[in-house]
Amino acid sequence: MQCPMLGLGVPHEYKLSPQGIDQIFAANCVGHQVLVTLLLPLLKAAVTTANNGVRIVVTSSSLHSVCRGIDFDLLSSPSRVKWPALFDGVWRYGRSKLANILFSKELSDRLLQDTDPASKRIYVNSFFPGNIVTDQWVIWDSYFGPLIGSLIRLAGSFFGQSLEQGAVTAVYLAASADVTERDFRGRYFIPVAIPCEPSPLGKNMILSRKLWNWIDGQMFETLGLNWRTAILRKEPEAPTGHRSLAINPA
Repeated sequence: MQCPMLGLGVPHEYKLSPQGIDQIFAANCVGHQVLVTLLLPLLKAAVTTANNGVRIVVTSSSLHSVCRGIDFDLLSSPSRVKWPALFDGVWRYGRSKLANILFSKELSDRLLQDTDPASKRIYVNSFFPGNIVTDQWVIWDSYFGPLIGSLIRLAGSFFGQSLEQGAVTAVYLAASADVTERDFRGRYFIPVAIPCEPSPLGKNMILSRKLWNWIDGQMFETLGLNWRTAILRKEPEAPTGHRSLAINPA
């Protein structure tokens, strides 16, 4: 199965999406909730042929811990809210990664409370793949110049994880029977395939509900009331989804 690469890394510029939302948050969070909601009917239908359940795997980051809260008003700020630019970029990226963890927990909770038995066969988890040097690491050149940027990449290659190590946790969550046997739902994992507690905010179910509802409201405003056929927890005919979906932001 092919899965799209969805998401952005640490941003250098401050941009808003066409809907007026911080671009990194729109790409890494809003788009994921919309995509999963639309795919849920396919995922639920796939439950009948998935022996080990259907999986939704969300890529987060250890940088989620740099975010100490989500002020929803700041998500549509017309300009940077923190300085210098490097800290602002890392903070906004971390904010989106915190939202990824909250999304996985909230979706998992909603599926468990849904009246359709198929929803309970869908396992949602998030993970941090590790510090892996990819093409996106060229962004550090924008902050520090090519010399220091290359040194950062060299250090990342030496102290971080390989591409293979980074992929292990994602594959584990997408395919391992452990996930169903140990009933991993709404959990956060670090390299390599180790369940771990996220930051305290990453376990805040009040915030996860607020985030879900905020994104839902943005979609109502942008796409209209009928953009999806139902809302989990509110309508019994909630949509469902695919056999394995990897949401893989940077």
